[in-house]
Amino acid sequence: MNAGSKAVNDATEIFEKMGYESLLSKVNIKNIYLRTLFFSVQVMIRILFLPKNTKVVSNFPPIFFFERVCLYFLKKRSKSLKVFILIHDIYELRIGKNNSTPYRNLLNFKNSNFYFIAHNDKMVSWLVKEGYKKNNIIDLEIFDYLSVIKEDAGGTYGKSVIIAGNLAPEKSSYLMELFKISEIDFNLYGPNVSSDVEKSKNVIYHGSFPADEIPNIIQGSYGLIWDSETTIGGTGKYGNYQRYNNPHKTSLYLAAGFPIIMWEKAALASFIMEHNLGFLVNTLEEIPSKIAKIKEVDYNRMRENVEKFGNKIRMGYFLTEALEKAEEISNE
Repeated sequence: MNAGSKAVNDATEIFEKMGYESLLSKVNIKNIYLRTLFFSVQVMIRILFLPKNTKVVSNFPPIFFFERVCLYFLKKRSKSLKVFILIHDIYELRIGKNNSTPYRNLLNFKNSNFYFIAHNDKMVSWLVKEGYKKNNIIDLEIFDYLSVIKEDAGGTYGKSVIIAGNLAPEKSSYLMELFKISEIDFNLYGPNVSSDVEKSKNVIYHGSFPADEIPNIIQGSYGLIWDSETTIGGTGKYGNYQRYNNPHKTSLYLAAGFPIIMWEKAALASFIMEHNLGFLVNTLEEIPSKIAKIKEVDYNRMRENVEKFGNKIRMGYFLTEALEKAEEISNE
């Protein structure tokens, strides 16, 4: 289960549905170095010869070398092209401005004429504070999660909580403390789970599954969004990053039909509350008492809202809307 590649793949599929074509040609070059060289030269030549005002869209940050080449030449031509950048991750926010991957730093493109699609209004505010042009930034609101789900998929009224994603101790160390919340059953899905976590009586590990299949596999009442090191929200670099980013698993849970449990100071918290898509906590220890207060009629109302937004997320609505808005702004 790799949320990162799923997000990029979904975005690329949406770009293509909107009429964008890849700058790369399919080639059968098995040698990775020769293939990288071929793609790098190809994107360079194609970008240099694109007609004025051509619209180009790209995912960010770059993963492969040829993607770095692509962004370099897009920046060189940013005054003559209309370049739209979908931000998936901001290293300066997650790791720090003095990180070891400067070629993936978004701030390198601050003085370009790019149009940026940011996760949410909190990320928009950070970009503006860093010197980006406010008129060149579009609020995505939430990521899409292209999928087809079964009719009987989705949450059921109760007190079981889903945790899906990378379960490695260095990413999800709070899992070691789940045994303290004995009133709640936790259903875990994903790679790298610690055997010590599995020993907890209230934890059931179900395995790791492909990102396209997981929406129809997960079971429970709520989906938990928690990147803190401990049961207290916002701790550690990943926990603090929730103040700015949209965790892709939020879109997974909503697409699959599950209300959300989230840290109350997360960037997406206001979105969840505004649309009644779940509830917020400051610590995981608050979950039992919060769930106990939710009547079945209240849960069903949340489920109806989740289904409405889940339909949009599964169809690619949010990125389509954001990119169309970016295109309109570029024409002004």
